[in-house]
Amino acid sequence: MRHAEGQRLAGERGMIHADALRPLAEARGRAVTDLVLAGIEASGVAAALFDPDDALAYGSPAFRALFDVQPGAQGFSDIMRHCHAAGVGARMAGSFESWMAMAREKRRSRPHRTFEIDIQDDRWCLVNETLLAGGWLWSTFTDISMLKSNERVLKLARDAAQLAAETDPLTGLLNRRAAMERLDAAIRAAGCEEAPLSLVLIDLDHFKAINDRHGHATGDRVLRHFAAAGRGRFRGQDVFARIGGEEFMVLMPGTAAAEAARAVERLRRHIAGDTAAPAGVYTLSAGVAEHDGGTAESLFDRADDALYRAKHRGRDRVEREV
Repeated sequence: MRHAEGQRLAGERGMIHADALRPLAEARGRAVTDLVLAGIEASGVAAALFDPDDALAYGSPAFRALFDVQPGAQGFSDIMRHCHAAGVGARMAGSFESWMAMAREKRRSRPHRTFEIDIQDDRWCLVNETLLAGGWLWSTFTDISMLKSNERVLKLARDAAQLAAETDPLTGLLNRRAAMERLDAAIRAAGCEEAPLSLVLIDLDHFKAINDRHGHATGDRVLRHFAAAGRGRFRGQDVFARIGGEEFMVLMPGTAAAEAARAVERLRRHIAGDTAAPAGVYTLSAGVAEHDGGTAESLFDRADDALYRAKHRGRDRVEREV
């Protein structure tokens, strides 16, 4: 009996002890919650908690400032509609309704989701969404504008390096390696298309004599003069490149050989009549070939054969493949 009575009294004491601690635990929990919220707000973190119906249950001051949350705004759609109308917060492509439909489809689609948003004031934010029990959604927004700026700088540097690697430094045209890459790509694409494709090879006539008579500096000015003339007459989609000393290539997608020959003939006449050229009038010879389903190498060789005929027949002329 003594043992049983002791267990009963110990149990009662345990219950009394637990009941006495519960208010303290609850008070401590409230204190911890208050400290967490105070820490979020003091740190400037943009954070929000949405209930299962997507109503805003909590928004930190930074979140409310980021999305210009208005008094009385109840839900995610209210906040976003105001952002769209006022031109604040996230940039939204297309109509508001289509954007909201896309957003609703993605929200709560996974336990955790991370993505970037573009802010109207040109900032970028990384968004972390966490789906909590019962359908509650916790979201944080981290400013990554500096990171995006660094990414843009690095991309510009990479693009500049790529451009330098592909560009002839004298004329600013594509160099031979880049031109051959474009030719290979065009031949591969031609296998999926029915549009014609023509290749033109051009030599400036008697260029060595220009260098010998006027000097290499003048010869360089002639090359730049020709590059500028070609840029002004070929289309934006045409690939115009310097592939050798005085040798140039023009790749003309969507163009049959006859049309390509006419375009080069117009350039030839312009050059032959330009008395303001750096070394006086100079001329060009050109060969034109059209893609026939063969390889890039065969197309290049056929255009080169046509160029050889133009030179053999007296230069200052445009020849098409036989």
